[in-house]
Amino acid sequence: MRVVAAGALCIALFAGPGRAHARQPWEEYQQRRLDLARAHPDGVIVLLGYGEGVVQTSRSAFRQENNFYYLTGWNEPGAALVLLPPEGDSRARREVLFIPRGNALQERWTGPRIAPATATPESDTGFAVLQPVSELASFLRREMRPNQRLYSLLPREPAYGQHPDPDRRERLRELVPDHRPDDIRPALERMRRIKSASEIAWIQKAVDASVDAHLKAWSSMRAGLYEYQIMAAMLGVLFDRGCPRPAYAPTIGGGPNAAILHYTRNQRRLRKRELLLIDVGGEYGHYAADITRTIPVSGSFTARQRKLYDLVEGAQRAVLASVKPGMTLSGEGPASLTRIAKSYFDAEGQRALGKKMSSFFIHGLGHHVGLEVHDPVSPGAPLRPGMVITIEPGLYLPEENLGIRIEDMVLVTAGGSRLMSRRLPRKAAAIERFLRRGK
Repeated sequence: MRVVAAGALCIALFAGPGRAHARQPWEEYQQRRLDLARAHPDGVIVLLGYGEGVVQTSRSAFRQENNFYYLTGWNEPGAALVLLPPEGDSRARREVLFIPRGNALQERWTGPRIAPATATPESDTGFAVLQPVSELASFLRREMRPNQRLYSLLPREPAYGQHPDPDRRERLRELVPDHRPDDIRPALERMRRIKSASEIAWIQKAVDASVDAHLKAWSSMRAGLYEYQIMAAMLGVLFDRGCPRPAYAPTIGGGPNAAILHYTRNQRRLRKRELLLIDVGGEYGHYAADITRTIPVSGSFTARQRKLYDLVEGAQRAVLASVKPGMTLSGEGPASLTRIAKSYFDAEGQRALGKKMSSFFIHGLGHHVGLEVHDPVSPGAPLRPGMVITIEPGLYLPEENLGIRIEDMVLVTAGGSRLMSRRLPRKAAAIERFLRRGK
């Protein structure tokens, strides 16, 4: 995938009727489509976007399927994309965006939307050719040859952190009855691994908004509040910074709840001398952030909490110093970042606490982030420049009502890495200084 030149970066607001949506320049989506079509010259690529009825991760505005969005930047329901094999270097009429016709009655409820008859194609959609989605079947019957392959998105295996995926095979059989689809998902996931300059800029915006939300939580926190009140303060900051939704269900876990990895009830009162684990990230322009901090409700760590916190922070520091191309998030070999974290927990745990502590680190060290908070890249894949990952060591001792996790966003660079969330304090002393100032 080509990287958009720095001079082309801009904050683009898709000002469709009744809606403003942050997106990258149309040219970047066009290049992705051309690259994908050129890599599959033996067939036609058909992607069906989400409709109004697809379950979203939260009660918020419509959110497009990630692969469809990656190729189009189109965030309206009911659309379809067709990519025909390119003819030489020309892109003219070899790609078509199909969108619903205007419906004045429906728009009384949902607001006006761009329609084929009213759109200025290139400026409104980034496509030279728009057609009503009702003509998709007849278009495919005309354009597809019997010996051509059909590529589309087939259902994936469910995984934590990923949106539900509707099965479109029956609809494809109706549209193209004589062609059995091949899955285009692996090719798209390979393209999505390396983030372009504009994607990195969007992720950084999500990170910056998330850091501001965490700092607001720290300033607001006090014993007696409910966990959901901390969440409410954070969501207000995310919305104010241009994030239409959190990137995942927020975890605000005080005391024993901090030891529950996927705790999302957020209903318990905060108590003095407990730790509060905050795992919250925003989404900006479809791109996710994922950040976690664990802070003392009373403003200062107890001696026991401080020893455990320093152990987690030290493990993260050791890993961050080792992030570079060629390393892997998982595994046990010499290039494994997980191995570095576990070795630190055992060696430093034995020294500081008289006990090896890697057995209390019960989850993966990190994951890839992009259009999904858990982008579809294997944790065993070697890191490459342009990948964005999290590094999130943790220790969990439910018998002590303790859970500690520190999670940061990291960009892999040619020479190593860049900590994207470095503005949010990580060391215990820096956290305590901030909390003292805020009280």
